[in-house]
Amino acid sequence: MIKELEKFEANLRSRGLRVTRTRELIFREIFSRRAVHLNAEDIHRRLRAGHKRVSLATVYRTVNLLVKSGLVSAVDLGEDHSHFEPESQRPAHGHLICLACGRVLEFSHSGIQEEIERIGKEKGYELDKFSIQVFGFCRECGKK
Repeated sequence: MIKELEKFEANLRSRGLRVTRTRELIFREIFSRRAVHLNAEDIHRRLRAGHKRVSLATVYRTVNLLVKSGLVSAVDLGEDHSHFEPESQRPAHGHLICLACGRVLEFSHSGIQEEIERIGKEKGYELDKFSIQVFGFCRECGKK
């Protein structure tokens, strides 16, 4: 996480923006919860619960800076807002999203990345990254 924080700070400085304690707190909240897909309001609520004074507008501005810096991805989980997860060197993955309870499970399979790269090449695209969201019903909700 230190390497990513240094990259974020360098990105801020290159844009003429200040490295602030609040921006670092938001960064750490996202990166310390890699398995949880937080949205901006979740981040705001968690920081406030920890007695950190931060406005929701600052959270939104900071997550947008993190996305622009390439350190965080905005993920569409079928709601009216984005969720955020750290970009990483881990294998490509997707998200299974339950339409009933909202549960999100990550999945990965080595063949997915190769197939998407094959499709991209076939269509003349030089791929950078991809995102897969699969909507359905989890085992518990499917039984109901």
